[in-house]
Amino acid sequence: MKTSRLYISFSNIKSVKLFSGKEYSLNTNDIIIYCIYLPDFIDLKSDLYEFLNSIEIKKAKRFYKEIDRNRFITYRAILKIILGAYTKLAVKNIYLDYDFNKKPYLASHPWLHFNISHSENFAIIAISRKKVGIDIEYLSEDFKFTNLLPDIFDEKERLTIQNAADKKKTFYSLWTRKESFVKALGKGIDEDFKYIPSLDGYHNVDFSLIKNTQNWQVYSFEISDYYLGAIAFEGLSPISNNLKMYSIPNTMTDLLKLIPIK
Repeated sequence: MKTSRLYISFSNIKSVKLFSGKEYSLNTNDIIIYCIYLPDFIDLKSDLYEFLNSIEIKKAKRFYKEIDRNRFITYRAILKIILGAYTKLAVKNIYLDYDFNKKPYLASHPWLHFNISHSENFAIIAISRKKVGIDIEYLSEDFKFTNLLPDIFDEKERLTIQNAADKKKTFYSLWTRKESFVKALGKGIDEDFKYIPSLDGYHNVDFSLIKNTQNWQVYSFEISDYYLGAIAFEGLSPISNNLKMYSIPNTMTDLLKLIPIK
């Protein structure tokens, strides 16, 4: 039976401010995370709206709540700005394609892998030359997760959560790991989700489960006291100098510096 090697751990990566003049190129092992604190961009929504195409504008208008509409405008526009920085494409002309599991990609630049996740006040974007998936979750006080455990975790994972000092944080840690991994695979959530590994350490994963023979890494990280994230990507090479996280500046002057000059 073919198997993939999967390594899972925590990362102490911390977000640093994105600086102007940064060179937007990717080495083979680079894994870049961009962190967006959405409330900081509320005053820029009119400017960011201009980067959306007609399809995205229609989608924005379908949001019932204004706060959700504004969040979408912000993270979609910033995603396109970042993609423009790496591809040198005009931002307005960037159209996302989607695979059968609705994972976005750029047909014009198949070497550029990216993924996005958002929850409440934060959105995060992962960029790499490797297949990558990312997930973020708000640690909700009201969410009752106990009844869900048998459906999404195996016995060992359930015991880890039940015996943890902070059950809620442990639940979200394991959940985001699974979610980021299936997003990286382009697999989506299905009946096999509970069998996707999420505990620390090395795992051998059967081809029949993930339909993939590559090796993988998954890392958990904290964004703030109430937000946990996880990122999954191909390969088992060391990533200490290649995994970076930047916070997106909230002025149009700084954002416009990311846009390639034609």
